[in-house]
Amino acid sequence: MAKGSVLVLMVALAAVFLKPAVAVVDGRYDVTMQEKVRKIVEENRFDAPGLIRILFHDCWVKGCDASVLLNMTKGENEIHAPQNGGLRGMGVIQSIKDALSVDYNYVSCADAVVFAAREATAILSNYAIVYEVDGPGRNDSTTSYAADAGVLPPPFADFDFLLANFQSKAGFGLEELVVLSGVHAIGRSHRGTFNDRLDGTVTPSSQINDDYRNAIDRKTSTYYYPASWQALVGAKPSPDMAATAENNVRDMDDVRSASRYDATGVKLTPKGVLDNSYYAANLQNMVLFKSDWTLRTNFAAGAAMQLYKEKPEIWYGLFGNAMAKLSKLAPERPQAEFVQGGARKYCDKIEPAIAY
Repeated sequence: MAKGSVLVLMVALAAVFLKPAVAVVDGRYDVTMQEKVRKIVEENRFDAPGLIRILFHDCWVKGCDASVLLNMTKGENEIHAPQNGGLRGMGVIQSIKDALSVDYNYVSCADAVVFAAREATAILSNYAIVYEVDGPGRNDSTTSYAADAGVLPPPFADFDFLLANFQSKAGFGLEELVVLSGVHAIGRSHRGTFNDRLDGTVTPSSQINDDYRNAIDRKTSTYYYPASWQALVGAKPSPDMAATAENNVRDMDDVRSASRYDATGVKLTPKGVLDNSYYAANLQNMVLFKSDWTLRTNFAAGAAMQLYKEKPEIWYGLFGNAMAKLSKLAPERPQAEFVQGGARKYCDKIEPAIAY
């Protein structure tokens, strides 16, 4: 082959493998994007519940702007706030942004947060919940303050606080509160976030099933003596605030058995599925957080839980609607607090004066 022909072939191959990024057509989150994101989420399925949590913890705090991902100033960013303890999946968000940026010339970290949660929801619900989101175009924040995370509802909140918190966002209210609480069908939590529920002097038996309480207490306690010494020295377990338990009693065989959980209408396998089983657990006083149990103190919320327990298809539809609405919460920051050009290259830090 002549040298000229070889050169032409090399140029042609380079054009194939170094394809420039292109604009997003009509601003859509198209099927090609969905497949890329879904593949990454599937490969990181353990983090999938965390991806849904990241969406709420980002968008509920001054809108969807990826501020929760910033980790620039020790102890001072949203990610350092107690409310954001245990957030996981940050690396997955970066991977999604990087993968999409190969083919598209404008994808922000905020876009990646929204897309990741959408695909995590679809995957964990076995595609019972699929909702629409806008395509790329969200702007990334340059600021993030730990104090701002104070608007996130705490696990010890009572019903009035939760309702007021949700009503503070346009388009959110009692329905979205009860519907989105159903996400606690998946994920894990540290004992430190629900320790008050395990203390009988703080939480009466009317608010938590005693057998469930005792089983969770055992599961999240630690013996500091070997098993062979425990009876000899009369050792008792100590609460371990860093220990975790599944949010859903459905997914803990030992706790479910000890609690005499009524699994009527609940699919026990596979574990970790995002479905309506949260409501069956809550209606039996078998939930970790006070903020979950307290829904039972309101007549309308209790009636809604009973409906979602009996009619999963209604909950699937409403959950998708609420997630779509959450994904559209507009940023509440001045324009000066956004990256020039709109998107950060690295989701956990700022690259000054450079747009990606």
